[in-house]
Amino acid sequence: MRHTKLVAGGLITFALACATNQSFTDPFADESVRAQGTIALGASHSPGSSVVTPSVSVSFMPDTTVGTASCGQTAVGTCVVTQAPDCTSTSCKNGETCGFDSGCNVACIPLCTMTCGTNQKCEFDGNGDMGCHAVQTFDAGAIAISGTNMSIAVYPPYAWKTTDEGSPFAPGASLRVQAAGPVGAGYVAFDQTFTATTFLQANPPLDQLNLDDVFGGSDLTLGWLPGNDRVYILATGVGASARCLADDTTGSFSVPRAVIDQVIGSTGVHALALSIERARLERNKGMTTVGSLDNQTIQPHAWLDLVTTSTESISLQACKSGQTSCGTKCVDTNTDSNNCGSCGSSCSGKACSSGTCQTSSGGSCSSCEATANTGTCASEYSSCTGSCKSLLTCVMACAGDTTCESNCYSTYSAGASAFDSYWSCLCGTACSSECSAQCSGS
Repeated sequence: MRHTKLVAGGLITFALACATNQSFTDPFADESVRAQGTIALGASHSPGSSVVTPSVSVSFMPDTTVGTASCGQTAVGTCVVTQAPDCTSTSCKNGETCGFDSGCNVACIPLCTMTCGTNQKCEFDGNGDMGCHAVQTFDAGAIAISGTNMSIAVYPPYAWKTTDEGSPFAPGASLRVQAAGPVGAGYVAFDQTFTATTFLQANPPLDQLNLDDVFGGSDLTLGWLPGNDRVYILATGVGASARCLADDTTGSFSVPRAVIDQVIGSTGVHALALSIERARLERNKGMTTVGSLDNQTIQPHAWLDLVTTSTESISLQACKSGQTSCGTKCVDTNTDSNNCGSCGSSCSGKACSSGTCQTSSGGSCSSCEATANTGTCASEYSSCTGSCKSLLTCVMACAGDTTCESNCYSTYSAGASAFDSYWSCLCGTACSSECSAQCSGS
């Protein structure tokens, strides 16, 4: 299936110390009061996949001082961890939802539930009363981006969709963005050029990570082919999400174990979505705004961020009980012929039973069974050959549905009787020791 995603607007930047002892400050971190526009083109891929998913994001904010509280965030080195509010001890009423209030305290937040007409939305006024207000937009009108690998033209509210696959830009390509200007409030028409980033390639690829390293007790080191832009390590789990700023030129970054532990959380669900993202950001500070909004400030001084990203992502899960982590895979070393008894112990095409490679080409059970079919159990095997086949076909189609399997035994009762006789001879007489593992579930 083809997927196209619209990335939420804006590129978060942080001015934090590097994980090393060197000073490494994000040159784009700036909390200046302004209107903010962000146009981002993205190309994402899974390791080992030839499919590249494109994305286009466009957003404009009239005032960066509104709604910028960083609730639930903590810094660990150059990583910022964002945790959801802990609502386990909060009981909210109908019409409320648990979240952070303006002071970043966990609280029951009232929902605006009034039914409004077309082109209206429910909002709270200064007294906390609900009301229907006209939908007001703040944008830059129609936007076209050229120099790309695909046609990109978006209109407010900028919901870009495509069935195409592939990167929207070539590495280092010269791109141009043109905006017609708003019908009402927004950015004055502009025409800007910018340069695309280069493609991110993890080294080693993320699908070659050892699960013991990911879910173990040490810091997690990730690598990529070095470049000259900025790299972010993104991690998301049931506990939190984290974004770590790395130095692209070094080609590696160690995510602190404390960060990984916070992201995974304490629910017992050991799963992690992990990404390495290269980003190039070109910032234009000389933009201007026009128009007005009811009850909202439009800052006259405006910035425009033009962003391109290349991302490699993977979802990982720790091994379940009874499984062993062998590199990037979870296996049962009792039965896995490539990891029989221990990781890397191959049976060279032979069967693995109870963590031991079987001695014959078909395994000792298979060898004994073949002998029994022409000897001790020849009569039972002959009776089962035809009638048992129909039963087996029916049962296999049930895919584990016990009711379906029961119906198969009723429908093919002759086959069921023949199979029981053959199984009794094989497991009870001819190969009771050689096929003990296989017969133990009979």
